[in-house]
Amino acid sequence: MRNILLVAAENSAETYAVQVVKEFASYGDTHFWGIGGDRLAACGFENVVHNRSLSVVGIVEVLAHLWRIRGIMKRILAQARERQPAAALLIDYPDFNLRLARCLRRAGIPVYYYISPTVWAWRYGRVAQVRRWVSRLFIIFPFEAPIYEKEAVNFTYVGHPLLSEVRVREPRDEFRRRHGLAGSDKLLALLPGSRESEVTLLLPEILAAVERLDREFSLKVFLLRAQNIHPELLAAAGPDIRILDQEQGFDLLNAADAVITTCGTSNLEAALLGVPFVAIYKVNRMTYFLGRRFLRIGRYSIVNILAGHPVAAELIQDDCRADLIHRETVKLLSDAALGQAMRREFQRIRESLQQEERPAAIICRQIRRELEGNQAVDGK
Repeated sequence: MRNILLVAAENSAETYAVQVVKEFASYGDTHFWGIGGDRLAACGFENVVHNRSLSVVGIVEVLAHLWRIRGIMKRILAQARERQPAAALLIDYPDFNLRLARCLRRAGIPVYYYISPTVWAWRYGRVAQVRRWVSRLFIIFPFEAPIYEKEAVNFTYVGHPLLSEVRVREPRDEFRRRHGLAGSDKLLALLPGSRESEVTLLLPEILAAVERLDREFSLKVFLLRAQNIHPELLAAAGPDIRILDQEQGFDLLNAADAVITTCGTSNLEAALLGVPFVAIYKVNRMTYFLGRRFLRIGRYSIVNILAGHPVAAELIQDDCRADLIHRETVKLLSDAALGQAMRREFQRIRESLQQEERPAAIICRQIRRELEGNQAVDGK
């Protein structure tokens, strides 16, 4: 049986990895191992390292955990030398994965990379690393294609995997009724992040904003707990805020009147479900100071980037304050015309990302074809 090293170090990366592993499972001839989480393990994936060990974001934060992260990389490389995988599939997480890609290619292991580093937003120089160390890059946004064509990178556009992932199991009215919402109640969803550092920095500001909102609206507040976030980290939310697990996330967003969410994949999830949101983000002050010099664009939410103009409010770093979060959320809860305008933009974004075939199917076919081609050449 062929074995493939897979690295899905973050929550969204694991979501996309599950799609790929399930696609390969239909052939029954491939074993995946590497860095993943509980959802991958449920699909038969062999977790050599659990991805909660790499749930770190920010330059300063990574430096604080550098020895542990280096230890994880050494462990994965040692396993790769022992197992000699047919290929490696690395998903997002570029600071770790591009270094790993270099080592793997030097060891003669083909490297496939899914979800391009955001070279269009910052650190464009990483294009050269991708060109040198990655056998094939799988990109998810149409605007990335011209960049990699120009830079002579071997890539395949597969479309965005969220389009097939975002599915609502419980209708909006049924969800609201089951949770005791009256007709006049507003449902506010809170998504404070999938990393401990995000939740620690963002949740206090969110909760302070919610306290003010609760005095102005008939409000029901739900907080979505990401898989890697320990419940104790959310204790400050208090008894009046209902905490739901990740599996209920799409149903919650679909039922919400507004969302306060970190910048990231959750922005696009909200947009695909047509719910207005405020995008917030904050990192360690030194991380922000060091990182902003590499920025190439002035927008942070992928929804605003895809639209090409501001659609959702972005409250970043020093603007990520309770008073501003409150102000922007009031607009979403009280201005019906604003909500309608945002939903029209969301629909245009959805249409721009549509792809005839599922990304995981394209990736599976491409990798299998190339690996089988290599085997044929080796067998001659």
